[in-house]
Amino acid sequence: MDLKLVGERIRRERERAGLSQRDLAARAHLSQPTLTRIENGARANVTLAELDRLAVALDIPVRLLTSGNPVRSRVRIAARADDAVTEEREEALRHTLEVLELDARLDKLGPAALQQRKPAGFLPVPDEGLPEERQARELAHRVRTALNLGIAPIADVDELIEQLTGVDTAVLKLPKATDGFTATDPERETTLIAVRACDVPERQRFSFAHELGHLLWNDGAQVHELNDGRTPGERRCDAFARHLLAPEEGIKTWLAAEKFALRTPVNERTAALLARHFRVSFMVVLIQLESMKLITERQKKELRGPTGVQLAQRYGWGPAYKQEQEAAEAVRAPRRILERAVEAYRQNMIGVRALAVLEGSSPEELEVRLREAGILPNPPNVKRANLSRLVARGMVKEQ
Repeated sequence: MDLKLVGERIRRERERAGLSQRDLAARAHLSQPTLTRIENGARANVTLAELDRLAVALDIPVRLLTSGNPVRSRVRIAARADDAVTEEREEALRHTLEVLELDARLDKLGPAALQQRKPAGFLPVPDEGLPEERQARELAHRVRTALNLGIAPIADVDELIEQLTGVDTAVLKLPKATDGFTATDPERETTLIAVRACDVPERQRFSFAHELGHLLWNDGAQVHELNDGRTPGERRCDAFARHLLAPEEGIKTWLAAEKFALRTPVNERTAALLARHFRVSFMVVLIQLESMKLITERQKKELRGPTGVQLAQRYGWGPAYKQEQEAAEAVRAPRRILERAVEAYRQNMIGVRALAVLEGSSPEELEVRLREAGILPNPPNVKRANLSRLVARGMVKEQ
């Protein structure tokens, strides 16, 4: 057993659980200097009893400390980040892997316990010989047709993804350099799309739609941004997200309903109201309007600049936008995995700390909420000793 690797795993799991060395040492009945030496790989040996106490204190199986987690080594991840932010990317990887690792641990609930739904097959993608913009527009139209969305605004992009593909979605605390992740565990055939919790709700929605594009085109096993430049795959998924969230026919219909003359120059207010209607960024609307020949490139450059907050305050939806910002900043665990975790907690198979990490809340606050919802761990099964057998065994030893 490589004690240096064991120490690294203990440190990683301790940090994941939000514990200091002093906290973990106290829970595992070790001195802090002893734990420091174990984490640094400086102990000549570590007993299984010590590892067991550490695993209990961390609320994880002891094999994760002795052998590591196979999920970590086999998961394929595509991140929207570049090589210049390796440290941030690794931090984002850690948060994403935590969710998939917990899901793998929850398989002990049973093979039929809320496994990820496997769709019959994804939508066929357009001919890749077509121009990127046309591919993107056509695939967005196919998604809307498959879900009977017409040209209406999309309420929840994450729910759309789950309904269409069966994969899990999440909003996680990711570094600013990373907008979204697509992570796949090929052995368990499980995929998770995660985007960053942030105060720009329209950006979050766009990231979900962008990652859906990568999933449908099946190019999600590679990093899509190189040397601060955007690859063709990135540009195609950006275009897909634009057309999915703000379809051109929808824009035309909205303008007609507002009695907007197509020859009238689009002003800031009109573009802002369009962006609000489809819940996309102001820039996304400007790009669509330019693509539709409703504004020129020069007009687009003149109009660009205001943020979502500024436009909300100028045109009357400031308080509503503030509420949307607060919702976008909150961690949202995958509903399916969270349901599995709550059931595992009820069955006394995981502790409240593992559930709190998934929800992004403190164990104390979560325990109160669970109790108020009537969710309490089942009493552990106490195995009663066979006294007659123990007495007989003792008599044999004495002889």
